[in-house]
Amino acid sequence: MNKITFSMNTFYKCFSLFTLICVSAGAYAQGESEFQPRTINPSHPACVYYAGEYTGRSSVPVSSDIANRMSRGATACTTINVNYSGFDAFPEAQAAFQYAVDIWAMSIESPQQITVSASFADLSPGTLGSAGANGYTTLNPATAPGAIADTFYNISLAEKLSNSNINGTFGIEILAQFNNDTSEIPWYFGTDANPPSGQFDFVSVVLHELGHGLGFAGFGSVDTQSGIGDIRDSGSGFASIYDTFIENGTANPILSFPDPSTELGSELTGNNLFCVGPIATGQNGNIAPRIFAPNSWNQGSSYSHWNESTFLAGDINSLMTPQIGPGEANHNPGPITLGFFEDMGWSICGGTLTVEDVSLANVVVGPNPFKSSISVQLSNAYADEYQLDIIDINGRIITSETQEAKAGELTISNLDNLTEALYFLKITNTTNGQSITKKVVKI
Repeated sequence: MNKITFSMNTFYKCFSLFTLICVSAGAYAQGESEFQPRTINPSHPACVYYAGEYTGRSSVPVSSDIANRMSRGATACTTINVNYSGFDAFPEAQAAFQYAVDIWAMSIESPQQITVSASFADLSPGTLGSAGANGYTTLNPATAPGAIADTFYNISLAEKLSNSNINGTFGIEILAQFNNDTSEIPWYFGTDANPPSGQFDFVSVVLHELGHGLGFAGFGSVDTQSGIGDIRDSGSGFASIYDTFIENGTANPILSFPDPSTELGSELTGNNLFCVGPIATGQNGNIAPRIFAPNSWNQGSSYSHWNESTFLAGDINSLMTPQIGPGEANHNPGPITLGFFEDMGWSICGGTLTVEDVSLANVVVGPNPFKSSISVQLSNAYADEYQLDIIDINGRIITSETQEAKAGELTISNLDNLTEALYFLKITNTTNGQSITKKVVKI
């Protein structure tokens, strides 16, 4: 099986940090007599970001909202610290890296600090960078509201959901490396999203790699010799939160196939996988965004990216595709990616991603968590008609009803028998078709 390899120094860092994570996770579990977290550091979720061919210059700037907040020195929604190594040879690189960090810090919310280990290193030819989360852990839904039992979360997201420092004060949440061979990879360190045709935009690459470290990575892997695919951790039998949202074109969840098996391998290389996260799908015009799953498995690219030919250079949602060409820049995570992050458990800075319809812009759902009923407070008192769908983690509609708002309020009752779990509440104005999706937890 193809493997992603880091330098020996990075290996020793990973081993030491993995030990730290395990010790910290044990401390985290104390007092939770019925719950013992599992923590792993698999090799295959890491991303390898490849240099693409020149297809013309394109530029997606940072969103105007984030640009405005950055320009006035607004407080970030997340604290992200970076430990730099090898950046002395590239004096402009650190400022560019920090610019990318600031974009993510203004995009997602976490009460816990995120620490990144960033280094320039010798990487294989054609590789811009590689990155991944420095560990995955399971969570106790009783102490991490919204978390799904028996499911692995990357450390950054796990710390956010549990509001606890799982891997210790000096722990690293994300490991990232970048190619130090400027003769092969001519870097552009500007922050204006305007790289020349012969240079690779460093900010875009950093944004991409941090996206993987924050959770845009599944556990899927295929042995290129035998064609056998696997997803679940062999020790526990658990998959990652990313994997729970992936289905094929006939609505079969990727986790429904025998694991390991050649059947699963065929699905992972069938060019027919989609993300069915309700919020990501809503941000894509209610069409499930396609996952990159080419016929030939490419470790580090396959399965853990949006499809390259679906989200082309210049598309606002193209940041998390498997390659980027010279002269191409994207300084925006994109609404589909942010929607998927929210599906997986992240909170988006400034509030939930919303549609443009002002009547749905400030929807309040409560109580959350709920037991027997849900109340929806709208931002106006219009007597519009709304369709209310409760959707499970696999995208299945569990309940659906249509109501006319009364004094700006909708109520869903008789939910006592609903299984305790995370759900998505989709609220659709049947008059104009606008909709918004909110996460809710049944207890």
